[in-house]
Amino acid sequence: MQDLVDIVVLARVIDRGSFARAAGDLGVPPSTLSRRIAALERRLGVRVLERTTRSLRPTEIGEMLADRGRRARAELEAAHQLVADHQVTPRGVLRISVPTPTATDLLGPPISEYLRRYPEVKLEVVAEDRVVDLVNEGFDASIRLAALPDSSLGTIRLGSIRPVLAAGQPYLDRAPALRTPNDLHQHAIVGFGSKRKQTWTFVRGHTATEIQVTPRAVSNNASLVAQLCAGGAGFGLLPRFTALAAGLVIVEPGGFRPQAHDFAVVTPSARAIPTKVRVFIDLLHGFVLAHPDVFETVVPRKRAA
Repeated sequence: MQDLVDIVVLARVIDRGSFARAAGDLGVPPSTLSRRIAALERRLGVRVLERTTRSLRPTEIGEMLADRGRRARAELEAAHQLVADHQVTPRGVLRISVPTPTATDLLGPPISEYLRRYPEVKLEVVAEDRVVDLVNEGFDASIRLAALPDSSLGTIRLGSIRPVLAAGQPYLDRAPALRTPNDLHQHAIVGFGSKRKQTWTFVRGHTATEIQVTPRAVSNNASLVAQLCAGGAGFGLLPRFTALAAGLVIVEPGGFRPQAHDFAVVTPSARAIPTKVRVFIDLLHGFVLAHPDVFETVVPRKRAA
């Protein structure tokens, strides 16, 4: 590796015709370059420059090495330009993970806008109801609807979404009264997720209460849960937009509402977020701002530098 660097330096010295001019380009003293070329000659056991007090010229082997140094420098400059281009213009493949109800009921418009704005990006959206391993599975970002623990991942919270307690009118017509969250123990429950026992948290002002429920049916697909509720299977805890799309009735027993969840984007690292990811996050933030009917709170966000 040292030889490669010194061959690039040799090419610069030959092209500039003197150590002084090459040193000026590189921002180092001429004596530094002279020592590096001398060390290169010792390691290779050949002479690469013929020097006099007034001039220098390459030997035959020195010119051949310098030619390879020019190629290496050109490749390095091309690599730097590639990085610069990606920092200025989003391009490449953006692979994101999203939870199923968010993908099917919410994210179509912002994703379409992203594709329209950035034609040099290819997009891969994986919609499934599990927490993916961003690094090992090769994702650039993941949208999460949950309270997120501290980790080495980058977390950009954009707002919050509050689920709703909802049921279909056929169930409400025959069900017992629901005056407080505790009355849910007397009701049929359709669970979103895979757990046979679930904890639902409700809040009213500064008061919070937790209810342990055992659903009679569970599914990790929010749209299916909504359909079951619409058919009279019981109460479900669902995203508002999913419940409304299924024609469900939203209920707040005793003024209690389900606890809100963070709407956040998680990236493999908190630093050096690629441009294609950064602009996607910025676009999502604009979408959150434009839809106060969906997002309960919005987190102020400055555009990343």
